[in-house]
Amino acid sequence: MMPAKIIAAIPWLCSLAGLYVAWLVLLYVAQRSMVYPGTRIRERPPLALDRADREILWLACEFGRVEAWLLKPHTGDTSNPVPVVIIGHGNAELIDSIPDGFLRFRDRGYAVLLVEYPGYGDSAGNPTMASVTETFVTAYDSLAARADIDADGILGMGRSLGGGAICALAAQRTLQALVLVSTFADLPSLSRRYLAPAVLASERYDNEGVLREFDGPVLIAHGTRDELIPPAHAQRNLQAARRGRLVTYDARHDECPVDFERFWADVDAFLATELAP
Repeated sequence: MMPAKIIAAIPWLCSLAGLYVAWLVLLYVAQRSMVYPGTRIRERPPLALDRADREILWLACEFGRVEAWLLKPHTGDTSNPVPVVIIGHGNAELIDSIPDGFLRFRDRGYAVLLVEYPGYGDSAGNPTMASVTETFVTAYDSLAARADIDADGILGMGRSLGGGAICALAAQRTLQALVLVSTFADLPSLSRRYLAPAVLASERYDNEGVLREFDGPVLIAHGTRDELIPPAHAQRNLQAARRGRLVTYDARHDECPVDFERFWADVDAFLATELAP
């Protein structure tokens, strides 16, 4: 016969178990709104001067049109095809509000393509890993077909969730190099902070797995005080990459890189070493 204390505790344990199950159900239902909060941005910010010269592209995806902005290089010979960097932004911003510090590829002879997520801004659809991947693959194919773009010189850069989008693209198309800023190794493992098992995650971005198969160079930039994506994720990405390089900054998640001058010195050194003719 069970002790009276255990019998008395059973209703409490059942209540706690019920609350935990309810918590898991709530997380499962709400997870996409947590991964893609930018769908709740109702008003687009004023157009920044640094992207006023954009060429607006509407990417024809199966679920509808998604917006992208092509920014031409500031330097170099634009009479010949130019290399381009496809940029995936963080989950709580739009292409309108990507920090201008990330656009300085234009000063280095690269065009820049800012790709929106489905359901963000004026773009159709709902964001999921599948629809985001389709969008970025469509963006890549649109660039590769253009006479003014060097199809052999397409790079990918992603920040936070954008790193997941870029890695998903790298699994399906050839990218010359990757720059991953504040990027997770895999998204499901972050569910542990909510006391939820990773198996319940519907958005299964696996950057670590992609990097194991990626042959090109990878620059990984991460804040040492990142409270959302712990630095251990950067280490995992570094270990997975065949040609990886890690640079760190004394920064929290949304601050990284806190010093764009140093960031671009790191990027320039990376490009000069890894992509030199």
